Amino acid sequence: MSDTRQAGRTRAAGLAVSGVLFDIDDTLVDLEAAARAGFLRLSATDLAGVPDADRTRAAAAFSSDAGGFYELYMAGELTFAGQRVERIRHAYALVGGPELAAGELARFTADFEDAVRSVWKPFDDVHPCLDGLDRLGVPYGAVSNNVEAYQREKLAITGLDRIRVLVGSDTAGAPKPDPRPFLAGVDLLGLQPEQVLYVGDNPVNDVRGALEAGLRAALLDRRAPEGAPAETVPPASENVTGIASLVLRTLADLPGLISPEIRVIPG
Repeated sequence: MSDTRQAGRTRAAGLAVSGVLFDIDDTLVDLEAAARAGFLRLSATDLAGVPDADRTRAAAAFSSDAGGFYELYMAGELTFAGQRVERIRHAYALVGGPELAAGELARFTADFEDAVRSVWKPFDDVHPCLDGLDRLGVPYGAVSNNVEAYQREKLAITGLDRIRVLVGSDTAGAPKPDPRPFLAGVDLLGLQPEQVLYVGDNPVNDVRGALEAGLRAALLDRRAPEGAPAETVPPASENVTGIASLVLRTLADLPGLISPEIRVIPG
């Protein structure tokens, strides 16, 4: 085993942190599954002649944003509605679907919002994780690359309104991986960056961004093989020392990795 992996395992035995911040979409809330379900429901008529396997492929491309349109929205090159329209067009084109008129696209986009909200739900490991953090007395919150009001509504709909601390890209003034959202979350927890662990599913926006901001970081990969070792996600800046980033297969494991005996005490 390499030194890096061994270092990751050592840290995993007792994380010295006083607070935890989470990403929301596809970390706490299964947004991809909801998006797939919403797309399949709304495209059923348009793609009626398309084989089931291709319809599933189109739904996967839409839900995973295979064309990278959400990043263009975050960069200010598309509106929120615009990125969704482009994702629909991309998914339909991928399987030879019809080219929708502007009005049809607008209707799909509006109906999609209702469809997806009806199937938003947290992953099964989320509440056990938060229960464990509550027992440890470890405060937690969320930092998201979506607007705060929208994400707060999402937390309420999915029964996660127990998460009081929330930072959106609009209130932070920048999206992840910019340091500002992470540091805003740290401030709301009343802690210092080095006392906080950030957990998310994106190696760049979540893990590297948190490390660059001075936080600890953990990559959530629910598809990782069982027993997968901790890995290091190198920070972009050379002046940031390498920090072994824990790879979590389930959030339910997180409370057991935080040792109350070595937890950093604020102040």
